[in-house]
Amino acid sequence: MEQEPSAQVSRKAPAYEVRVLRSDELEAAAACTARALQDDPPMVASYGDDVVARVAAVHELFADVVVGQMSSSPQFGAVAGRLVVGVAAASTPGHCVGDMMRPMAEQVLAAPVAPMGDPMRAWVFWATWAAHDLLEPHRHIGPVGVEPGFQGGGIGGAVMRALCADLDDSGEVGWLETSKERNVRFYSALGFEVVDFAEMLGVPNWFMRRDPGGAA
Repeated sequence: MEQEPSAQVSRKAPAYEVRVLRSDELEAAAACTARALQDDPPMVASYGDDVVARVAAVHELFADVVVGQMSSSPQFGAVAGRLVVGVAAASTPGHCVGDMMRPMAEQVLAAPVAPMGDPMRAWVFWATWAAHDLLEPHRHIGPVGVEPGFQGGGIGGAVMRALCADLDDSGEVGWLETSKERNVRFYSALGFEVVDFAEMLGVPNWFMRRDPGGAA
């Protein structure tokens, strides 16, 4: 569910402030990450080629995730004026996809894959992430994304460094999954290490862990 800012976009990033998002900014944060991750491989494999339908589905999902996580974990964002242009969200132990999906993961993965357009198709990814989720207490990171048009200007690295600093301060393990090999390099520079791998619906996923005090 995470995406490195694209190096192909050259637009200069706006002046922004990296900080913990307020509750009234979380809907904008969900919209930002939905647009940022609309073409992420798991999203395309789950929701199909219709961009409008895909963004709508991802926005609804992220609204539930980002807003729901606010009560248990700080959500970091890059804010330019009144715009949220970058997000690094995370959930605390007991509130991530592994905890929610683990009891039903085996059943979901054993069932026939739902056809494109069926909301249950996305459950294949959620169940796989749950099956590979770290069992020890951790903060599960995601979604992470930067507003299209401002990618490639360092915003993604800035919000992730803020989140990693918070992990270090709290002494927590960070955990995430990513479906792009270039993102592996991005997160590796922040102290994450690949510890597991899985493929679902033709999409590779690397699972990465960061212990407190990792590089940032």
